[in-house]
Amino acid sequence: MYLEASQYNVLSYIGCGSDHTIYKVENSLTQELCAIKIEKSAGIGQIKNEIEMLKKLQGISGIPELKSYGITSDNKLFIIVPLFQYNLKEVAKEKQLSLSQILRIGLRMTEILENIHCNNVLHLDLKPENIMFSKQIQDDQNTIKPEIIQLIDFGLSQKFNQNSTFLKDTFIGSLSFASRQSHNGEQLGFKDDLESLIYILVYLRNQKLPWLQKPSWGCKKVDIQIIGKVKTFHYNSQTLYSNFPLGFQDIMQYIDTLKYYVMPDYSYIKSLFLKMLQPYSSFFQTKQISSFQNVINTSIILYNPNEQNSEEDIISCETKYVLISKVISKYATNQIKSISHIQS
Repeated sequence: MYLEASQYNVLSYIGCGSDHTIYKVENSLTQELCAIKIEKSAGIGQIKNEIEMLKKLQGISGIPELKSYGITSDNKLFIIVPLFQYNLKEVAKEKQLSLSQILRIGLRMTEILENIHCNNVLHLDLKPENIMFSKQIQDDQNTIKPEIIQLIDFGLSQKFNQNSTFLKDTFIGSLSFASRQSHNGEQLGFKDDLESLIYILVYLRNQKLPWLQKPSWGCKKVDIQIIGKVKTFHYNSQTLYSNFPLGFQDIMQYIDTLKYYVMPDYSYIKSLFLKMLQPYSSFFQTKQISSFQNVINTSIILYNPNEQNSEEDIISCETKYVLISKVISKYATNQIKSISHIQS
């Protein structure tokens, strides 16, 4: 297959979505390998919208470079972006990511979302398949640098407009990772991308989500309603945050308080991620830029044989702290002389 009037030669099939097909292509001038996404039928896909969003977001770290775009000889829109090796879902299937790795992914994705939101763009389709790694890990390399993580697939993305009702009364996103607001047909905004990120991090940590085990009723409208109710039931429960440090619950509660039109306080969210990462700073390069600013390297260590036990001990201690504090609250102060007097 060859694209007319283009220096890109199509090499092989990669995959497809409901309205597009993706191929591996090679730039015949530079020999650079890229990916091309082409509409299955002219005018039915979301590629026109994706082109607009990528053009608006070019130059932002973590957003793919728009190499080329145009129309094929049979009037199908296409875009060409760098070829990424694998997505976060594939990484999670290969190995159980450690807590510190998951938190660093959360921190990095928060930075990317902050940048696109500041450009008044909502992604609206966050899921592990849309978080990519631009380079494959070599045997002698165990660190993925921050710029390696890329957020892709802006086909459902929209410019935010507080006075518009376009993002209301419609479900946008995936059943597994869409926000509760999307399930309920409420107006969507900045907070919805952050809620989807929470579900991704819980999925990476627990290797499951409570609603992934629910059967499909064969009707998308019913699935949307039922899964939305399950998400609402579990959002403020220990089911989602019990395997994380206490700061993770703080992030969830903060997101829950936001109005759809309010720009989140990203400095606050990032500070909570950094606080949760402090116990693991010995495993990562920590640099003090000045007496006024401490910056923790957001590189992701993919393998550290000594890390797992230490992080589980920390989570265990924090979980016990939460549980004991809840039990103590049942007693009057004069009833407790020691922990041995507490009956669970």
